[in-house]
Amino acid sequence: MPAPPPAFSLDDEFTLGDALLRSGAPISAMNTVRKHFSTIKGGRLAAKTQALVHTLVVSDIPGDIAHLVASGPTLPDDADRNDALDAIARHKIDLPFHILDWIKDARSAAPHPSDAIFARNTHAIIASAKLSLEAAATKGRADGFQVDVLSDAIEGEASHVGQDHAALTRRHIQASDSPTILLSGGETTVTMRGSGKGGRNTEFLLSWAIAMDGVPNVYAMAADTDGRDGSETNAGAFADGTTVARLRQLGLDARALLANNDSYSAFEALDDLLFTGPTGTNVNDFRAIMIA
Repeated sequence: MPAPPPAFSLDDEFTLGDALLRSGAPISAMNTVRKHFSTIKGGRLAAKTQALVHTLVVSDIPGDIAHLVASGPTLPDDADRNDALDAIARHKIDLPFHILDWIKDARSAAPHPSDAIFARNTHAIIASAKLSLEAAATKGRADGFQVDVLSDAIEGEASHVGQDHAALTRRHIQASDSPTILLSGGETTVTMRGSGKGGRNTEFLLSWAIAMDGVPNVYAMAADTDGRDGSETNAGAFADGTTVARLRQLGLDARALLANNDSYSAFEALDDLLFTGPTGTNVNDFRAIMIA
């Protein structure tokens, strides 16, 4: 139920969504733009009723900022259309003129949180990346691992986050002889520069694998908790210190695949994709690195 503004179509929503995803903008910026192109987002749905509204939030937003989840149909925030226009300019989001003109128009303004219509409304977060990582940490410790939860709110370019996690993996290898699991969540982004297939989690893993090439006894998985990562139907994939070498044996260049945003093809060739099907929920990315 995207509910585009009057005189706009579902195709316009697709155009906007595609431009936002290709821009590499963080989810907070994307949702600030989205809420100015809707008749329900940004608190508008709750404003249309006189009823008391209690919102139960399954958070897919780093930091669990409730009004950003699903662009806040029942939870307003104070970002205005100037903030949306700043985000469009800052992240070079390429929008058709008719969509951009609407966002510039005063009619795109969403209700403000101070509006009396929201005075009695409440909300609660009932599922989140933090809760999922806490559950995974409890399981890991019960199985005898040291567990380090890095963060539940990591954002940034997926390939850069992969490099950062590789550096942390090497640091833990040097610092401890105990089996360790590193956990992290959040929502990375991919700025499309190539023509390949994939998503942020496979891109993260391929970048991590390149940095960990030849390192023994390290294993990683990354997946989108909704069961679909990016352009294909996989949830994510698995990688280890042999990933790049195995690609090389198949005549594939890991760095070239990464540069073409073609991480799906890399893990498909290795039969290392993770398929779960739709999970019915979404609490962002889930990443686990095991140091055996």
